[in-house]
Amino acid sequence: MPKTIIGMFSRYYSTIDRLFVILLSIIFLAMMTILFFVYRNFQAEKTKAFQNEAFYSAKIYAELIQSHIVRLKEKIYQVSLAPSIIKLDATGESMMIDLYDFHKEKDFVRAISFVSSDMQTLFSVPWDLAIETDASAQKHLLNVTRDKRPVISNPFTLSEGFKVVALSVPVFRNEEYAGSISMLIDFDALSKAYLGKVQVRGTGKTWMIDSDGNEMLLPGYSEKISSISLLTELRISLLKQMKEEKEGITTYQIMENKKEVVRYLSYTDINLSRSQRWFVCIDASAQEINDALPRFEFLETYCLYPSITFVLMAGFLVIGYILVAKHYACMLQKQLIQAQKMETSAIFVNGIAHDFNNIVQLMKGIPVIIQEGGGRASEKDLKLINDLTDRASKLTVQLTGFYRRTAAHESEIDFNKCIEDTATILQRFFEKKISVKLGLGQNLPSIHASASQIEQLLMNLCINARDAMPEGGTIQIKTELIRKNNADITLKKLHQVDHIILSISDNGAGMSKEVKNQIFEPFFTTKGAKGTGIGLSTVIIIVDNLHGRIFVDSEEGKGTKFTVYIPAEKIQQ
Repeated sequence: MPKTIIGMFSRYYSTIDRLFVILLSIIFLAMMTILFFVYRNFQAEKTKAFQNEAFYSAKIYAELIQSHIVRLKEKIYQVSLAPSIIKLDATGESMMIDLYDFHKEKDFVRAISFVSSDMQTLFSVPWDLAIETDASAQKHLLNVTRDKRPVISNPFTLSEGFKVVALSVPVFRNEEYAGSISMLIDFDALSKAYLGKVQVRGTGKTWMIDSDGNEMLLPGYSEKISSISLLTELRISLLKQMKEEKEGITTYQIMENKKEVVRYLSYTDINLSRSQRWFVCIDASAQEINDALPRFEFLETYCLYPSITFVLMAGFLVIGYILVAKHYACMLQKQLIQAQKMETSAIFVNGIAHDFNNIVQLMKGIPVIIQEGGGRASEKDLKLINDLTDRASKLTVQLTGFYRRTAAHESEIDFNKCIEDTATILQRFFEKKISVKLGLGQNLPSIHASASQIEQLLMNLCINARDAMPEGGTIQIKTELIRKNNADITLKKLHQVDHIILSISDNGAGMSKEVKNQIFEPFFTTKGAKGTGIGLSTVIIIVDNLHGRIFVDSEEGKGTKFTVYIPAEKIQQ
């Protein structure tokens, strides 16, 4: 009897144990399935974060390279207008030597040369041996001779072994083509300075391709950088997409070690001229991205019953995944914030460049004014030159402050005087068909703000108004003080303090409702290739810094009015 009871109990316990093991196995498999899909989603988010960060990195460095080359192109163009350069006399040769000495180190300039209209090298620094040699084999010189306009070449290798980019501009003597002056930039040094150490999270490859599909190698690589070198059809397909979209994120598949590999590509263009574009690309394979994921090794746990082993394994997996997921969730949030900061940096850099261009355009008119006045600069002209250079200096300080995470210098400023001084400069250099009228309010208090930002705000809005009146018209600038207890409906939506109202109106073409809803978006422009879409985006940033608000009222055919509300008292954050 006891043996029978013991046998029945053993069989009952064995059945319960088997059912428990089966149940735990099902739970474990279900958990593993859920974890698999969650982990795949996590991998997808990590890949997306990599692509976004790579895109903003490519965009920022492409803008830096473009700015570097365009700046040197403008410099060589200005030099080509000098009479001594046109005649190529001793003074002209000395100017070319000084230009080379000034730029050879900081701007990677290898040589500067002057080639005649019959393709003979008349002067070259530092390679004197090139003088009186035939230069007709150089494609960029043939292009500038044929088209009679500036040319930026693709990278090519000189006989001296240097890979260079040529910036060539035509030189005219009595309106006849007399030759060209060229500046050769060390492409390896340029690309290494801006792209040599670019990686996203310690992985990925950075490379460049020109608009003809030729890969532009970076220093430090002994072979083709990307994996699409020999895949002509794939390269043509990607290049077509790049030309159409200019910038973006995509994927492509290639065969590596007899396996199909997916690579994630972020790209953006460097627009050098109407016919010359380069593309900065950053790509990585899925494996390279996933290599950043942590790897866990679990020790086997030996237990008496298989059911306990399954429970412990499931528990360790759940706890481990929760810890890893939390860690990487925080890391992804930081990476997303960093990507957004990089995007803001790109917009801010473009805004500063936009405002520098406005100042440069104004300064270009000063020699014309001096010539019209008999070749002598008046005290008023000298003061304007000083004001413009001071404004440019303030922009430089502001740009430096942005990257050091410091705000623009603020002080107590006379708002009306700041507006009046800026309007005077604008009126002097706007075409005569544009009239600037001031209507400044009385007894406006001083405000605590950055004078350079107020000037920048007014300059951008007035230049925008000028561009809206190609046939001429009037820009009306008004200021007034509105008290906090005023019945103004708009004021009730703002900080409950006194406000200064700045309004800029024009009698130009006006805007449609659709355009008005988009004008403050970065890079939106109605000016085609002439516009950057940065001016009004910069205005929004400045107004936010002033804790103010901006409103626009416009109808097609009835002009446009911008109204800016600026607190007259310092707002505490």
